[in-house]
Parts: sequence; C-alpha cells; structure tokens
Amino acid sequence: MIDTRLTARTGRSACGLALCLLAALAGCSSDGGVSYASVYEGIFGDEPPPTPVQAVAMMFDRDDADNRRKGLNWIAASPFGGEAEYLASYRLLADDPDPSVRAAAAHAIGEHGEVADAMLLAVMLGDDDALVRWQAADGLRKLHNPDAVEALLARLDEDIEEDADTRAATAMALGQYADRVVLGRLTGALEDRSFTVVNAAHGSLIQLTGHDAGLDPRAWSDWAATATDPFANQQPYTYKPYQPTRGWIDRNVTFWNNDDKDPQTPRGLSKADGE
Repeated sequence: MIDTRLTARTGRSACGLALCLLAALAGCSSDGGVSYASVYEGIFGDEPPPTPVQAVAMMFDRDDADNRRKGLNWIAASPFGGEAEYLASYRLLADDPDPSVRAAAAHAIGEHGEVADAMLLAVMLGDDDALVRWQAADGLRKLHNPDAVEALLARLDEDIEEDADTRAATAMALGQYADRVVLGRLTGALEDRSFTVVNAAHGSLIQLTGHDAGLDPRAWSDWAATATDPFANQQPYTYKPYQPTRGWIDRNVTFWNNDDKDPQTPRGLSKADGE
C-alpha cells in the first residue's frame, strides 16, 4: 500500500511535474551530443536502459517504489539529469514514503543541486533511515552552505547518529567550514569508536588548518588553544566525484565510480559562485 504522503501531499505536484517533463522530452532533439543510451551501455549489465520518457514514467509510478527509484537513478545519471525540471523532481521525491527512493533523491540532489538545496539535505540528515542520512551527508560534501553546519555537527555526535558511515561523511563535509566550533567538534570526533570516522575527522582537521597533530585530540586542542589563527594555512576543499557506496546504490549507480576524475570544488564555495 502506497503511503498517503505520496498520494495526498505530493500526488498532484508529481502528476503535474511528470506531465511537464514528458512534454519537455517530446520537444527534445536527438541530434548531436551524447546519446542517452550510450551513457548506460555496459553499466547495468544486461538490463536495457529505458527511454527518457519511460524513465520519467517510472520515476512517478505511484504503486512501485522500485520503479520510482530506478527511474530517478536513470534520469539523474543522464546527460540532461541536472536540468532544472529534473532537479525539481528530485526535490519532490526527497519526501517519498520509500527510503530507497529518498536515498536516491538525496544522491541526485547532491550531484545536481543548487546551494539552497543544502538545507533540504540538512533536513534529510534527520531521516529515520540510515542510508538516507548517509546520502544526505555525502551530498553535503558537494554543496557549500554555512546554514547546514548546525545539522552536520549534530550528526557527528555518536549519541545522536548511530551510523558510522553517516558520521564519517559528516566529518568530511565539515572540512570546508573554517570555524572554531567545527574545529573543536572534529577534534572530539578523533575519539569516535569507529576508525572510519576518526580518519575522516583527521583528514578534515588537516584540510582546515594545514597542520597535522596526529590522532591525539589533546594534541589538537593544545595546538588550537595557542594558534592565533588556526585556519591561516587552510587547504582548498575539494571532493572526489565518487565515494565508495554501499547497498543498492553500489549495484545501481556504479557508473559514478569515476576514479580518474579530478577533484571538484563544492558548489557555492568558489568565487565564481558568488562567495
């Protein structure tokens, strides 16, 4: 049974948006550029890619969450997946009743979203599902918005966030914010019970300060207490376009495993973005 959130709260919006997307696709030319099908060739094994029109229809299948997730993944990975109309659909599906769809939406928003979408991901950090929270935290590595820092700091706390992968992604995302509160909380994360989190916090501390006091939180605290400006040697913050994934995302969006891609700057952080 489909949750009432989709039928009552977003049903009309979804139908309207789907019609707009289908109309836009009908007017698209297939001449020139990268073909839709070629992007997926050899990626999903023997599964043939749907046409763009089919993918949009799947994305708004009210009765099948698996179809919604697959359609969303196909569109988000397409050459046109970052266009405004599709970004609007990712935002809508961020409230889907199925956690796998919400996780896919969080991933797509991280890949294609605007600076303001960081606040939607910040809200998704409080989702009941750990995979959704992890995808939201991972997406916040790619969007720079200081208003999201408070939500990120909360998810760095083991008493609040039980999932180590989410805490680690949160620690990585915080590496772009030169703030003494952030510095202190990352220092505290060096005592996390998960070494994955400790390693992520250590990397962000080095990124923020250009200094390496090792894994001892006391050494970091002593250094920060005597530093006039602990961020004087801050390193440029970048992220790799792909991070190792888990669960169904690893099986269904492995085309994001582009280890040869250069590191990128989060949207909103560079001067070109108005910062």
